[in-house]
Amino acid sequence: MIGRKKEFKFVRDGFSNRGNLRCAITLSPHGAGKSLFLDEVKSSLASSEKKSLIIAPLSTNCTDLNSLLSSMVRDISLGSELPSLEIGKFARFFGSKINHILEPLKSDINNSNAHQELADTFVQGLEETLIHCSVNLNQVIPVIVLDDIDKLNDSLLDWLSGVFNQTIRDSLLFTNCRFLFSAEKISDRLESFLAKFGFANPAQVPLPLFNADQCKELAQISGYEISDGEAYRLESGGNPLKMLNILKKPTTVITKEENVMSNTQKKDLPNFSEFSEKELNYLLFASYPSRINRYNLEFFCSPRDAAFCFNWLKREKQLVQVQPDGDLLLSEDFRSQMREFHKQEEPTEAEKMATTGTIIDAFTAIFPDPNFHWIPINLQVFDSFTKNLCKKLFGETEYSEIASFIDNSEGIFNGASKQFSLDDDVKLVTQRFIEIGGGAPKDGLVEKAKMEWAKYQEASVEKRSKLEQEKVNLEEEAFDAEKQIISLDELKKQLVESYNNPPRTKSKKEFSFSTSISLIVLGLATIGGSLFIDSLGSYHAACGLALTLFGFFWPNVESKKEVMQTAGSSPRLAIETQQRSLSHRMNGLVSRVSSIRSNLENLNSDLEGLDQGMNSPYISE
Repeated sequence: MIGRKKEFKFVRDGFSNRGNLRCAITLSPHGAGKSLFLDEVKSSLASSEKKSLIIAPLSTNCTDLNSLLSSMVRDISLGSELPSLEIGKFARFFGSKINHILEPLKSDINNSNAHQELADTFVQGLEETLIHCSVNLNQVIPVIVLDDIDKLNDSLLDWLSGVFNQTIRDSLLFTNCRFLFSAEKISDRLESFLAKFGFANPAQVPLPLFNADQCKELAQISGYEISDGEAYRLESGGNPLKMLNILKKPTTVITKEENVMSNTQKKDLPNFSEFSEKELNYLLFASYPSRINRYNLEFFCSPRDAAFCFNWLKREKQLVQVQPDGDLLLSEDFRSQMREFHKQEEPTEAEKMATTGTIIDAFTAIFPDPNFHWIPINLQVFDSFTKNLCKKLFGETEYSEIASFIDNSEGIFNGASKQFSLDDDVKLVTQRFIEIGGGAPKDGLVEKAKMEWAKYQEASVEKRSKLEQEKVNLEEEAFDAEKQIISLDELKKQLVESYNNPPRTKSKKEFSFSTSISLIVLGLATIGGSLFIDSLGSYHAACGLALTLFGFFWPNVESKKEVMQTAGSSPRLAIETQQRSLSHRMNGLVSRVSSIRSNLENLNSDLEGLDQGMNSPYISE
């Protein structure tokens, strides 16, 4: 920390657990090292304060609330006693929820409810995560670091000093919060912002410009030897950035003719000799991944060096192109030169780093968002899985991200009957990414999956038995309904046929009984005669009795013919009513059969899915 040790000690000690500094603002012109100063303070606090929570968004890339909040949750540094893994999970959850919360702002940029929800979700999410990990919120030291605060637009400053400020004031976690800002100078606009935030008189920490000796020290650290430090101080004004530019370009083009040529000819890339050993290392790290960001650089160097390398490269406009998402692309010619040079000097190391770079490029091409890299890293352990399995093995927040990730990823997952698996090529790339240190699956994931598989098998056997019995019952019901449909259809035809062609009927004989007075009188007379006349005996008495009985029950036979019904007469209404009734009944049966067939198809699909699931274990033995 050339020339800023006193300022650095003041801020670091003031923000420590024993310090009482609440807010400080670092002031210096562009290029004087404000960003480097803030990075040094962040690194020192994270290493010395075991319960520090440092929120330091890259404000230069923040143009709206989405980018600001994404950077706030992504660029969090933690002390050694805080749960970095759980904070990372919260960051992924919050990142996935931002767009949903911001939806109302697309139609109404002044929607206060959305602004408040963003602040509440961020602050309460951090609190709940730490409480879940048994962290005492009163012991945490939050530090909010905002670089180039004067370059943020008015809407962001209003949100920070308004809704966000009020939310953290009501938060137990942010009771001991410290604030570190940087700006080129204090302006009326900045004073208004600080006043709204509650800091009318923050501690101002001006960063002094370099003197002659400090210019010589900077040149020496950068790999240059200069004898007249005062001359360089005068030429650069003591500004470190200007000083470095002068060291890299010792001569200045001033003639008009040469200046015109420089605009028309292709600009040459810098030579290796123009960079210090540290800068060459930075360039070497950056030459292996295709897209340069802090996340990718950490595969080749420490997180601290990755941050310094990324920040330094952003300032080297002649070497890199800044992409819309904030990534950097190193000049392809210079990238090839660096890799070739490294291959000649250290072929083994160069080959290893080239392999790492290739794996990173392949993996990030498939999964560009680092916030979701944990999903394929965990899912690659399964030979097959279902969303229901993910819901059981992961938390509610993680499951919602996984489900959304699966639904929005085409060509990455093979899926059949709700059973998913990573594509073989994608799975291989993911496994290679894990091998180079890209992450590790959740602890105990394989064992839990095997237990769930055993439960799934047991439940599947029982479910299959029920489905097969239900299938048999439905098939029998469908068979009976079809038989009824056939019978009713035949009955309809018979009714129509009988109506149109009535059958010829024969005469019918009807038998009845009546009394015959004459026979009764004759029979009674015969019986009486047999009693009083000696010539008449019992024989005649029996005949008289028979005649009397016949007289009481004398049979009558009558022959009748049925009247033929002709078409068009009154019974046609009855036939039509019967036809409609039968048609209605048949339509009901047809609908029922159709419903049964549909249910049978679903049952067959479920049975097929069970068979596929039973044949695709979550984890191969």
